[in-house]
Amino acid sequence: MTIPTALFVTYATLTAPGTGDSTLVQLGDNFNTRNYTLFSTVAAINTNVIVALEGSIDGTNYSKIIANQTITADGTTHYNIANHPVKYIRPSFVSESGGTAATVLFSIGAN
Repeated sequence: MTIPTALFVTYATLTAPGTGDSTLVQLGDNFNTRNYTLFSTVAAINTNVIVALEGSIDGTNYSKIIANQTITADGTTHYNIANHPVKYIRPSFVSESGGTAATVLFSIGAN
């Protein structure tokens, strides 16, 4: 059996502030992650949207491991964090200003 060295996930598009599904990123003793990349693709932005990446040890209590990031234009941006071992991660569409039309598509890479 080949042990994975990275995990990649794309979530359903969010059409309002909220969080994406939780993803287990610690798969047994052979695959533990601590480095994360959050890709955020925004469409139909009005003024801005704020996104973040949350991590959890227990799958219940989450904290931001990539702090709030303000996006002011449509397109794809990415953010990285290193050396933050957690068991679960989830993307967060924190807020939207200037309207309610924005959508956010999140993808995450972990290793």
